[in-house]
Amino acid sequence: MTLKTLTAAALISAAMTPAAFADATAFEGFYGGFSMGVTAPDINAIPTDIDTGLSGDVFVGYNFAVSPNWVLGGELSYGMSGGHQVTGVPASFDLENILTLSGRAGYVFGNTMVYGRAGYQTGSLNANFSPVSFDADGYVLGLGVEQMFAENISGRIEVSRSFLDVTGPGVPPGTELDATRISVGVALHF
Repeated sequence: MTLKTLTAAALISAAMTPAAFADATAFEGFYGGFSMGVTAPDINAIPTDIDTGLSGDVFVGYNFAVSPNWVLGGELSYGMSGGHQVTGVPASFDLENILTLSGRAGYVFGNTMVYGRAGYQTGSLNANFSPVSFDADGYVLGLGVEQMFAENISGRIEVSRSFLDVTGPGVPPGTELDATRISVGVALHF
C-alpha cells in the first residue's frame, strides 16, 4: 500500500466515525435564554377543572460534558404562569415568582440532546378572591429535547411536571398543586 492509499483510508475512516465527544462538548459551558409555554394546574382542594394558562421564564445554567455522549448540568430559572380560571366559579389565580433550581442529565447524538431534569421549585399563588398570596414549593421533573442550530444557539422543547405543597392563611392542610407545563425555548451558549 502506498502512503496516499493509507492516508485516504484514514481520512475516510475518520469521516465515517462519529465525533461523539465533540458533539457533547457543543452543549458544554454557560448558557442563558427564555421559554414560553402553557401550564395546566390541578389543585386537590378545588373539585372543579382549572383552565390552562400561558407561562414564561428566563433561565441560566451550566453544562459539562462528562463522557463522549453524556452531559450533566445545573439550571436556575425565574418565571410565571397566569390566567388560570376555575371552572364554574368567579375565581382565578396566577402562579408568580416561580424559582426553579434543577439538575439536568442529557444524552447527545449529533447536534441533539435528549435530557431529563429534577429539582426544587418555589413560588406564590395569587388568587383574585384573596388579598394574600399563598406559598407553593416542592419538586419538579421534566423531559426535553434540545437542538443546536448554530455554534452558540439552541432551541428546546420540554414537558415538565411540578408537585407543590400550598400553604398560607386559610389553606387546608395537605393542599397540593400539580402542574404540567409544555414549553419551547431558545438559549444562547457562551
